[in-house]
Order: sequence, then structure tokens, then C-alpha cells
Amino acid sequence: MIYLLYGPNSYKAFGKVREFKEAFLKKIGGNAGSFLIEEINGDAPGFLEKFWNEAEQAPLFSKKRLVILKETLSDASFAELFKKNATALKVSPDVFIFWETELKKTESIFKLFEKCAEKIQEMKELSGGELDRWLEKKALEVGIKLDKTEREIMIEGCGSEWALENELEKMVLGASSPRSLTLGVDGLQTPSVFPRGSSSTFSFVERIFSSRGMEVLLVLKRALEAGHDPQRFIYPLLWKAKQKKMIDVYKHGILAESAMRRDPKNAYEHMEIFILAIKA
Repeated sequence: MIYLLYGPNSYKAFGKVREFKEAFLKKIGGNAGSFLIEEINGDAPGFLEKFWNEAEQAPLFSKKRLVILKETLSDASFAELFKKNATALKVSPDVFIFWETELKKTESIFKLFEKCAEKIQEMKELSGGELDRWLEKKALEVGIKLDKTEREIMIEGCGSEWALENELEKMVLGASSPRSLTLGVDGLQTPSVFPRGSSSTFSFVERIFSSRGMEVLLVLKRALEAGHDPQRFIYPLLWKAKQKKMIDVYKHGILAESAMRRDPKNAYEHMEIFILAIKA
């Protein structure tokens, strides 16, 4: 059985994958079935051989499995392998979820998914109004009520669902009342959860892009000391680089994010390389 998630919204795709995992575990019988979930990343060294070797091992696929393949089709060899085996995967008792951010409807391989996939879902970026409604709902889920002005400021400062969710977590963990507005030093109204010098994501992102020279590493250190996870903190930085049309910096950020997923133990080092690229 084949499913396809495609499009640039990684937050939405991540949520869909989580739903698949939860439904699979519920059907299998709780966390005991977690060993039947396999995740394979297309940017991991030797991923093609890993997939093929595991697929050939009878014990591994002796029970129904959930196999999540992230960004694998950009590899020409794997794409060719999929084309040759798509029919077999379609009738397999295993569930294969392909998560591709760059796949286009015009590509021939997409036409193959239209024939073989159980379901195809496009992961679009949210429009301004959709993001506003998402933020309002998400805030209420964690017990925070934001008015329209506050949501507009947060969206302007954060941009993506990843960064907005991170800000909401900061609020829940003890930020001052998000409902009151304060006057910032630059004369603009900003919510009290974004005070100058605070531990909010937005303030650190702004300081990283405005700092000089090696001072940027000190700002990064302060952000991590404030509890920001490098693997999540990188998303608002990517958004800011994209907003400022810093193409080279954005490319460095994409490489860093990919490296973090492959090598989470050294996430700080990968983040540091990216941060220095901002000042290059």
C-alpha cells in the first residue's frame, strides 16, 4: 500500500506522518509494534542499500510494517527502483509513505503515484488567513487566547508553524500575559511575549541577523542557554533568511537542517556553521 505526501509544508507533513504512526501502532497493539516502523531518509549515506537489504530480509517484513521514506525519490537510482517495483509495493501488506517536498505534478513519477497510490496529499504552505486561523486554534489548545493584532505580530515575527509553535511553548512555560501589549523601544507595538532581551525565538532571530562578526556566536549560545533546541530553532532562522532574500544563507541553512537530522548529536556544530554563514 502506497501513500504520497508532497509539497513544501514540512510541519503539516510531519503531523500527517505522526498520524500514520499513531494509527498504525493502535492497530498493531500499542508501542510494542514500534519495531515494525521503519524510517529511511534520502540524505542518509547508503540509504538505498539499507532499504533494499531490509526489504529482502524475510523476518523484517514478515509482519505488516509501516515504512516512511523521506526525500528518497530525488536519488535517481531509488526513483528507478520505485518505478520498477511500484506495482508490487501497491499490493504489499506493508504501508509505504513517501514524503517528498520537491516533487512536482508534472513529473512522470507523479503520474505513477496517481496510478498506484492509495492516497495523495499535497502539503501546501498556509496562506496568511489560514496561518492566522491555525495560530488562533493552536493557542487555544494550550490555553492561550490571542487577539488578531497579537496574532499578526507573531506571524510577522515567526512566519512558519514550527516557529509559532515554539513561541506558544515559551508562553506556556511562563512568559508574561500574552494578552497585554507593550510599546517596544523602536516605537512599534509588540506583545509582551516578545520583549527586547527576552528569551523569545523572535528576539534571538533578530539579534542573530543584526549582530556583528563573531558576536553572532554569543547570541546563539544565549539562545541555547534559554532552552531553544537547535533542531527547531533553525526553522525561524530559515524563514528570516528567506524573507530577507539571502539565498546563499538559506542554502547553508537547508544543508545544516539536513545535517542535524542525520547527526543530531552534533547539532550545535552544524548550527554554528550555518550561523557563521549569515555573517559571511
